[in-house]
Amino acid sequence: MRPRTAWMGLLTVLLLPVSAQAHEQLQDTPFEEPLGHLAVPAFLKGLSPEVVLAERVAALEATSGILLRGAAARDASLVSDVEAGLAALPPAMRRPPGGKLEFALHPEPAPLGLGDGTKARPDWSEQREQFHLYRYTPSEERRATLRLSRLTDTEAEHVWRRRAVVHAVMQRWDDARGWSKRPQWRRLDGWLLPFERPLTWKESASITYAGAFSRARGQVSASLDLVTFAEELFVPVESLRPDALPEDDQVRCQELSKTRALSEFISEARLGTLPTRGDCPAFDTWAEADALSHLEVLLVAATGRQPQSLFGHLLLRPLWREGATVQGPGFERVVQLVALTGMEEKGLGYLMKGMTGGYSTVFLTGTLGDITHESLELEQRTIRRFRLNLTPGESQRMLERIWELERRGYLGYYFFTDNCAAALLFLLNGSLENGRHVSAPGTLWVLPTATLDTLAKTNVVDAKGLTVPLLEHVPDALESTGDRARRALVEEERLLTKLASLLPSTSLAPLHHVHRRLQSPEPDVRRQAYELLPHAVTTALDAAPPSARAEARDALHAYVAHVVRVERAAVDQAEGEKLAIERERFVSLELKGQGGAAQGVKDRQLLFEREDEMQRKLAVLDRTALLQQALDTAIKRPPTPDELKALVRAEHTEAAFAAATEAQGELNDGPLADVDPRAFLAKDHEQKVELETTWARGALRESGAARTVVSGGVDFPEVGAARPVVSLRTSAMNEALGDARLHGFQSSSELRVLDGELSVEPRWGVPRILGSRLTLVGYRTLLPELPQQQRSFSDSLGWGAEAKMSTDIDRPLPYRATVEAEALGVVAASERFDTFLALGLGAQATMAWSPRETVPTVGPRLSLSHRMGLPGPGNSALRLEATYVPSWRTGITPGFTHEADATLQVEWYLGRISRWSVLLTPRAQVHWEGTLASWAGPGRSLASLPEGLARHRLALGVEVR
Repeated sequence: MRPRTAWMGLLTVLLLPVSAQAHEQLQDTPFEEPLGHLAVPAFLKGLSPEVVLAERVAALEATSGILLRGAAARDASLVSDVEAGLAALPPAMRRPPGGKLEFALHPEPAPLGLGDGTKARPDWSEQREQFHLYRYTPSEERRATLRLSRLTDTEAEHVWRRRAVVHAVMQRWDDARGWSKRPQWRRLDGWLLPFERPLTWKESASITYAGAFSRARGQVSASLDLVTFAEELFVPVESLRPDALPEDDQVRCQELSKTRALSEFISEARLGTLPTRGDCPAFDTWAEADALSHLEVLLVAATGRQPQSLFGHLLLRPLWREGATVQGPGFERVVQLVALTGMEEKGLGYLMKGMTGGYSTVFLTGTLGDITHESLELEQRTIRRFRLNLTPGESQRMLERIWELERRGYLGYYFFTDNCAAALLFLLNGSLENGRHVSAPGTLWVLPTATLDTLAKTNVVDAKGLTVPLLEHVPDALESTGDRARRALVEEERLLTKLASLLPSTSLAPLHHVHRRLQSPEPDVRRQAYELLPHAVTTALDAAPPSARAEARDALHAYVAHVVRVERAAVDQAEGEKLAIERERFVSLELKGQGGAAQGVKDRQLLFEREDEMQRKLAVLDRTALLQQALDTAIKRPPTPDELKALVRAEHTEAAFAAATEAQGELNDGPLADVDPRAFLAKDHEQKVELETTWARGALRESGAARTVVSGGVDFPEVGAARPVVSLRTSAMNEALGDARLHGFQSSSELRVLDGELSVEPRWGVPRILGSRLTLVGYRTLLPELPQQQRSFSDSLGWGAEAKMSTDIDRPLPYRATVEAEALGVVAASERFDTFLALGLGAQATMAWSPRETVPTVGPRLSLSHRMGLPGPGNSALRLEATYVPSWRTGITPGFTHEADATLQVEWYLGRISRWSVLLTPRAQVHWEGTLASWAGPGRSLASLPEGLARHRLALGVEVR
């Protein structure tokens, strides 16, 4: 037997820890020295380097199943890197599953010395039995080299050789254990399988930013995402040079979620335990995890006057317990889930890009002050609050996800499917524990309100072991200045009534005079009234008897506060209009190019690449602030006459608000100085919360998205016997006027989208289709502008518009397409419009046709809408809708045709049965259309009876949600 063979077994045993020893010695050894000798046992010191290298190669095969052949086995530096790469892995993972693993070294150059999956440079062959390495050359790939900038070329080569070993071994482990197929991993970057969503033809990630992956190969599949991340995690740059990266830029402090997921996989498989994260100063300071109370979802509700805000907008708000340092509410953090559009103009191109993926959804951590200014003040949209019932671990993960996604979370934006609601679910699903998952509420349309429905229907177990919904309403909305002004107007009238019972009528005359002038839409009239306000209040207070003086003083203080709130809403609206006008005046093409969406994304990505630079630079994330900065330097055209009029009005409104605050300050420093303003604010907030709690108690939790109603009833046609009718009504969105919904729109507005009904006559065999109707889109609002904000008569009215199609087999022309619009005047209404009476006047255009004839008609439209709230749960109501349309018809027989329709419906909510809510809708409907015969003349019989189609229907509908 040859001597080499005799001690081969002993050498193998002695070399078992060779890679670990080599890794430890490499940390403090310059790379100019030979690497192969570091881990050689003392008894091998006298042997030639070739023999030692051969024994090390043999030991790798014996201990780890790693084969090095040919040039790879003769490269001492490569052998050392293979040993070091294995040493970076937990001991139980150093022998990969799947049999022998060969590393083949090719003389051809390749970026990073690695394959790219092409035929010219494959990374694997022979069913993952052979992993290919190439001659190392630097790469131009920014993400792969960003964190290696302080390393020399030699050091960088060693990093990538070691990472190649980790890549190959981890790929084998992933193939065997399927880690990259698990939801915990796939949800982090939003990996989708082919056909998992419409138009998804191959596996792809929802995150589109290359910087979210360790290198470009990681964007190919979830498996490569995992193994390329493992390269960076197990062989970070600081493993070669501790000062190569600041702590906050190291992968352990940047990729918190991926690190956690991979660590959990390895621990569950009992393959080892990864080291704890350690300190990450920037993240730890930002997160304040120990002080986190909970997280809230915020719904920026529609105003009721602006159709573009109808679908609402979702935000995320972490709330921290107050610590030693008191922080003002304006500095609280809010996560915005928005499309980054830059300074692009709001036109048709803007709309098309929003629907076709031309923008990116980003995660912006701003302040509550920014949101208050933009949403509550400029847009005057109230923000409803909902608490997320997360476990402490999930809350921690949410903070980590917010931190990561703000830096690397760029998703494609599509208005209907990949919007703020989809982004919230993406963030949330990457944080939930124990396999929990919240599915999107739709495939072709993901509504913010429907997303709230889905979250509220997901039950979780809280810390006390009780089953609670994942999402719960918090009856303390962030009130817009507009809604606060509407509440203030009601309070003003109540306070004047109260003062009338406390003070002589003569003493209140000056105050009533001022009050009337404060309702004027003209800001100059209101400014003059504010100048008279201190005298009017002082006169009233001086006339108060001693026994009622304190009560009168408190009432007067409250009155003054409320009138200033109304004026604040007016000046906020004026500021919003002013910004819109200034934006329309842009003429600088250079400015527009600089403010484009693509450039904004690029600048933002560069900003977040270096954490140390990010911490030194304050990012301006408030979109309103960005716009204002642009306005200060933009080249603008002269304003049009209408724009100039609006700008002048805005200046006068600002002057009126200044006069209001001056009057309030004078009174609070003078006759009203004894009133405690904090007590007033606390009582006002208590009243607001009480009103909202009462409203929420009687409101429906669900929105009007994805509704289905099945009805059964009887038709009574003018000719023939009564016949049974079964109807199926489905709606993508159906929220009617007066509906009170926690997750819905304003009850003063109505929205119907893809709202269709099919009616059939059941009979033996195939049912006979009687008719159908489909509302493509319909919108109505009853909410007028505040008196102080009305510019014209139309501002005191509501309005509505609708586009629909219908089919009726009983009509001579069975098919119709109709477009209608109307102005709505509110005769009477409750504060929240749960009871109202409104009259409408507008126009209607119809195209009716059959296979042989097409007849257009046009004419005025009269309508009556009435809703009366009924006692009982769930906002039950009695509803009456009636319309009358006399139209001029062209075609073969021109002339007037008339159409009248009336529906009386009861909406009775039976409450919740288990997790389902049940709605009954008994309905009586009368419909007539036709012509009126002409009058026969004086003294003769009248021939004015209607001629045409008449129908009566009784039906009972049932909706279960």
